Amino acid sequence: MRNLFFILCVTGFFWPTTSQANDRDNFDYKLQINLERSALDGLGLGDDPTEDRQVVEDYEIEFALEYQVDDKLYLFFSGALKDETETLETIGRKEDVSGLERKEIGVGYLFGKEIPSHLRFGRSAFVSASEWWLWWDEELDSIRLDSSYGDYEVTLGLARELARESTGVDFIDPEIDDVKRVLLSLAWEFSDDQSLILYYLDQSDDSRSFNVGEFEDTDRLDKEDADLSWAGISYIAGFDIDAVGDFDFEIHAARVTGDETVYEFDVPVAGRSAVAERERHRVSGSAYGYLLGWTPAALDDWTLILGNARGSGDFNPNDNHNKSFRQTGLQGDSESFGELYQPELSNLEVDVIGVEWQIAEAVEVALMSYAYEQRELADEMRGVSIELDPSGASRELGREINLIVTIEARTGLELIITAAEFDAGKAYGASSRETSNFINFELSYEF
Repeated sequence: MRNLFFILCVTGFFWPTTSQANDRDNFDYKLQINLERSALDGLGLGDDPTEDRQVVEDYEIEFALEYQVDDKLYLFFSGALKDETETLETIGRKEDVSGLERKEIGVGYLFGKEIPSHLRFGRSAFVSASEWWLWWDEELDSIRLDSSYGDYEVTLGLARELARESTGVDFIDPEIDDVKRVLLSLAWEFSDDQSLILYYLDQSDDSRSFNVGEFEDTDRLDKEDADLSWAGISYIAGFDIDAVGDFDFEIHAARVTGDETVYEFDVPVAGRSAVAERERHRVSGSAYGYLLGWTPAALDDWTLILGNARGSGDFNPNDNHNKSFRQTGLQGDSESFGELYQPELSNLEVDVIGVEWQIAEAVEVALMSYAYEQRELADEMRGVSIELDPSGASRELGREINLIVTIEARTGLELIITAAEFDAGKAYGASSRETSNFINFELSYEF
């Protein structure tokens, strides 16, 4: 918050006026202000009461600029001036990061008549077709080609992080530094509102490896080097059946294979940590899922949602063959499987049932329930927000309830209120009956 006034002043000084923009038909822009505040009680399920309440405040001014040089060539730049503060209120520990975050920047070129194509050089956003089953939802430094022919659409990208994501950090995130990626998707709309989508991602991690006993700065730890390939298929469809209602249906399957090196680090001392253990694994895992939405013909303001997703686990962690599925790391925010727990789809089965109600034209309420269970007994989970490891004695991780209210007060103005509660299951041992609570307010206004 302390830098928000400065951010507003800088943006206002450099931002073109409406009259200036209208004088140039080949210039387009967008400005959006986002204000977000969240509080999570029970971060460690009561295991360490001194670090159990986390508050995050995020203030952002997002802008997008595009200049059309001619009918084929254009320049684009989008970014965000951000000020984010994360506070552990119970001990008064605060971290504040401010700066300019780059989102998309580069040059685009349109070409082709029979096969319309779109070539981009620079930083570009890769977004998968489903919000439930996210292959990728990130901006990447890349060379990217998008082409379409009839009912087919192809996206091909070659990506590698070339610079810091934000001026608020001093180095490229070690987890993505020197990681090369090839991304491919092929979508075939073989019938009205029915599509098959093939995905492929190959990742080669050329970052520096560690030996046992070496020291590294704690804020630059890279706990995993992985050369992995993902392949998958998705079926996405919509049906309108008279007297029954509208159906939206998704089916997904995916597989990951490759090799990884995993590092364990000692407790940091004076800002540095020693490599305590290094293990090399072969990797092969699989995942499946579906999502069904039904809007009854007689109740067209209501939608019933049912879904399931499961990612394989590793039943023998001592054989140097890791059979746990893991997501690509490009899935962006992980709220697909719960706003609070936010698990990665690895050694996990999640069932969801929910309902959405369009109360008014500008007001929607969603009530969602998630049930989490391990596929194989394990004493850790990938990516979850709860900072307490499971005991490894039970598969029952717990349940979560989400209430999400979306209000579009006027054109461009949106308020989203999210409340969630996670009830820990038997997998959390002595904390199995503890709860975590989450509340989030997000206000955005697009000019």
